[in-house]
Amino acid sequence: MRVTWSILLAIVWIGIGMPGSVAAREVEPGWWSLALLDRDRTLWLATGDGRQREPVVKGLAISRVLWSPEGGRLVFSGVQDGIPVIGIVTTGAEPTTQIVGQGSEASWSGDGRWLAWRDEDSIVIATREGHVVRSVPVAARALAWSADGRWLAFQRATDASLDGPCPVMELGWIEVASGRVEIVDRVIGQIAWVGVAGIAERPRLVYAGGQDARLRWVDPASGASGVLWNGLIEACRMPLLVSGDGQWLGFVDAVGGGDDVILLNLVSGEARRIADVPVGYPGRHVPYPYVWLDPLARFLYVSRSFPTVVTRIDLVSGERVVAASDPGILVAISPEGERLAFVQNSPGKPPVLVVVEPATGRRETLERIGWAAWEPAAYQPVVFAAWRRTWEREDRPVAAGSVARSWTWGPQPLRVAIEPYVDAPGGRRAVLYWDKARMEVTELAADRGTRWYVTNGLLVRELITGAVQVGDALFEQREPAALPVAGDADDPAGPTYATFRALLDAPPLPVGAEIRWRLHRDGTVSDDGPGGVFAAVLVSETHHTVADVFWEFLQSQGLVWGETGAVEGKLFEPTFFATGFPITEPYWATVKVGGVVQDVLVQCFERRCLTYTPGNPPEWRVEMGNVGQHYLAWRYE
Repeated sequence: MRVTWSILLAIVWIGIGMPGSVAAREVEPGWWSLALLDRDRTLWLATGDGRQREPVVKGLAISRVLWSPEGGRLVFSGVQDGIPVIGIVTTGAEPTTQIVGQGSEASWSGDGRWLAWRDEDSIVIATREGHVVRSVPVAARALAWSADGRWLAFQRATDASLDGPCPVMELGWIEVASGRVEIVDRVIGQIAWVGVAGIAERPRLVYAGGQDARLRWVDPASGASGVLWNGLIEACRMPLLVSGDGQWLGFVDAVGGGDDVILLNLVSGEARRIADVPVGYPGRHVPYPYVWLDPLARFLYVSRSFPTVVTRIDLVSGERVVAASDPGILVAISPEGERLAFVQNSPGKPPVLVVVEPATGRRETLERIGWAAWEPAAYQPVVFAAWRRTWEREDRPVAAGSVARSWTWGPQPLRVAIEPYVDAPGGRRAVLYWDKARMEVTELAADRGTRWYVTNGLLVRELITGAVQVGDALFEQREPAALPVAGDADDPAGPTYATFRALLDAPPLPVGAEIRWRLHRDGTVSDDGPGGVFAAVLVSETHHTVADVFWEFLQSQGLVWGETGAVEGKLFEPTFFATGFPITEPYWATVKVGGVVQDVLVQCFERRCLTYTPGNPPEWRVEMGNVGQHYLAWRYE
């Protein structure tokens, strides 16, 4: 099923848009998402388009800035009173700055929970707020965290190290929980972490071996190692690339001129060769943005200087187009590739930063700015791993044919997206739509061991009220959804989500009462329903009564997928995790299902609408409505 998950996500990537360019959002988020350094090495924060900006750190001669993977904060290296220091900036409505220690070369963990930096001959490990956890005595450089934040890899000089563009270094790691240090091999060039079969919690370190420049891997948990690509790679000149979903690893093949990019699918083992890519830079090392992989592996940007020509390669169709051209150096690419930043340097003049939108050709010029970096995408490997675990629990046994029951999420994801949410770090979060729901990860650095790390949105409440939630207490109002809650999309008579709006405050049915209410599309309620079902439980939180067939469904036991495989357990745990609390009473409705008009019992909860169709086979009588499908159509189409 691991391969199936990858294939399903691949379908999503193809389906969510393959335009010639990714367009910038029409309405810019009102948060800081772009970091800038000016000629005086003052750190600025700016909106994504660079049009609004303000200085946040002055007088520290900032030399390096790195965004946290979760967004909302960044770490910088600077000099204070002649001493190298590490500082953290948080980027809320009123940005804050604090110096957290002495050192340089800071690095964030892939889950945003940890921070590390070099302090002379030691590595300091701290929380994301900068509180020091331990100092590990190891003279290291080139720090690289595993996606799950459990391991910190490093390189350090060896007796065999030679001055030059590509020295042989020792490769090792620190086990964060214990502080244990282990040297594992010798390496040349860059290093990166991937997950076994794309799973972030099963990390492997990949690198070019110091003996033969072949792409190798080593597993820190087991000590196992091997060759991932039996060919020479350009690890010194070119970066190693890992997609945001953790499923693709990219690198440049050193054979045949060093201008072929190889993309390895870490789940299926597929290797794709992108031949003769136009990449080049007049220096020993090609800067990271010059070979840039879209977080969802939809396209590749490759660049050649000078002048700098950026080519966009569509990884589905293979089409190549020039995305932008500028006389400056490409220094940054925005999270989803919708903007590019170039720095133009002229003798005797301050630097100029030019922000280009390939889709529109719009250009924004920022005087005296010599460096830029956008907040990273909310797509991170730990997010995709958490989504996979959440789906697998209820629906992996269904997909495998091990049980006969209705879907909790759906057979395959429909769309992955980054949506605005002002109370998430960085003001945005990654979401994944299914037939039945939307999965969300609002805080990357939260505890992944809890059931609530992945939430599923209150989509039904939004569809009924028309209030789109874009923050904990912030909503955008639109018309309620005039889409059928149950049955076929062209059903002419059954209730829509908008029908339920006037019924949210309807008094509850008494427990034990037979349900005969019938709801019509115009909102009228008659008492000629077929009955045979009864009000079972009054939920005090919302003051609505759950029908007995739905309550029995919510209490059902069955085969679920856990860490050790398929086990018997409660299907919904906690009870209202998937559905939320009821927000309407149960009503009979006359709806068209598969072209046949029939009686269906419908009750809407905060996150799902449940239906009961007496004529269905027993295992399919209670189903969850296609709320995810309906919400996508209402909000985006």
